[in-house]
Amino acid sequence: MNPLEESLREALRRKAVPTGFGGRVQARIRDLPGREKRPWFPLRAFIARPVLRWAAAALCLVIAGSVAYREQQEHQRRQGELARLQVKQALRIASVKLNTARRMVQEVNQGAAQRRL
Repeated sequence: MNPLEESLREALRRKAVPTGFGGRVQARIRDLPGREKRPWFPLRAFIARPVLRWAAAALCLVIAGSVAYREQQEHQRRQGELARLQVKQALRIASVKLNTARRMVQEVNQGAAQRRL
């Protein structure tokens, strides 16, 4: 093995963590300026309370249920609108057919009246 590989291996070899290292790192993080000003910090305090977590979960369920109900109502409204349009179209077709039949009856009646004269 060449000296470069040996020095790299030595530099990258695992070393034991000094005693108290984790505590010192956490203390330094805690002492960072502006730690309390982070926008997610109040959220963490909010989520830490189980009652508030359950309340937030219940609120999410209520919102999801409301959205589903609204979508169902909108679907029914669209179906009602489609049915209304279909009824109007059916009435137009029936009107045309009845007018055609009425004209045919009138023509037959007029023809019969003229033959009597």
